[in-house]
Amino acid sequence: TFEVLATGTTRMRLLSVEASGPFLTAELEPLPEEAGDEAGALAEGVLRSFRQYQKRLAGARERSLATGAELPDEPGVVSYLVAAAMMLDTPTKQRLLQAPDTASRLRDELKLLRSETAIIRTLPSLPAQELTRGPTSLN
Repeated sequence: TFEVLATGTTRMRLLSVEASGPFLTAELEPLPEEAGDEAGALAEGVLRSFRQYQKRLAGARERSLATGAELPDEPGVVSYLVAAAMMLDTPTKQRLLQAPDTASRLRDELKLLRSETAIIRTLPSLPAQELTRGPTSLN
């Protein structure tokens, strides 16, 4: 069994899978990206929270992080950048990818960023991202 993680440039809906050949193939349908209500304002809030998250995660001062000029301002790009950069388990990242529109994804990210930042503030430690990819061990 293999787990394959891929990075794409377009969201797709899986319509069918063909397993009869030597390789799995699939029929896909592109999913249009809708902005949704308040995506611009949400993106600004997500970027502010993301900077705080980065700061807590790195234990760094604000001046050592990327400045606003170095981060994108387009809401869709912000939503994918933050989802990719956060230390989240695969099912949570998949849930973000499946959001119906950019604003919904940004709303979910804002909640996650606030929650994760509060946890890091309370229990400072290094993220164990690799631990989220495998089954739990009793050892």
